[in-house]
Amino acid sequence: MDPRLRQGIMETAQSLGMNPLDLATIISYETAGTFDPAKRGPTTQWGQHRGLIQFGEPQAQQYGVNWNDPLGSQLGANGAIVKYFTGSGWKPGMGMADAYSVVNAGAPGRYNASDANNGGAPGTVMDKVTGQMEPHRQKAAALLGMAGK
Repeated sequence: MDPRLRQGIMETAQSLGMNPLDLATIISYETAGTFDPAKRGPTTQWGQHRGLIQFGEPQAQQYGVNWNDPLGSQLGANGAIVKYFTGSGWKPGMGMADAYSVVNAGAPGRYNASDANNGGAPGTVMDKVTGQMEPHRQKAAALLGMAGK
């Protein structure tokens, strides 16, 4: 795994005022546990989804994902993830449900939204946060050196 990944997640979370374990859990979930910065996901009305939080094609372009440097362009204080979150209504101090709502439903507070009709996993944002992410939280903790915490 790229050694820049852990540091990039930490910097991104700090820039957002987010718990780094929450961000790493979301990244693990969205990349099927691989943390692959170019991971391909479903194709939807937004084209081929790719990356750490599964950007659609227009969103990847809008927020500055460079597929020649997918890790460097998505993470860090000026990375696409920070730009996407802040552009989607994220406020420092929000929790995991709002963080995943931004990724899965485009804005915080959309806990009952679902992307199942667009190729996402079944369930609402809250279903995924409370019922599907625990194995990914464990992977995230291991990546960040927080195992057992």
